[in-house]
Amino acid sequence: MTQLTQMIIRADETGTLELVCERSTADQTEPDVRAFFGKNEFGLLVDGLEPNERVALLFEGDLKELPDSTKIEPPNT
Repeated sequence: MTQLTQMIIRADETGTLELVCERSTADQTEPDVRAFFGKNEFGLLVDGLEPNERVALLFEGDLKELPDSTKIEPPNT
């Protein structure tokens, strides 16, 4: 089962939130990306990755705003 981790980030001054995922291997086939949204939530689903494949999530943000209880570890490469 996947472990969920919470991280608080903010939209920019235009109200835009940009999330970029980067794969470690460029020679893989392109994944299928789907979006969903509901009353108070939205997200992306990405299909076509390898089982347990690691990706880097890139976003602009101020990590000093994270709560003290949030633990962020860099991905193992």
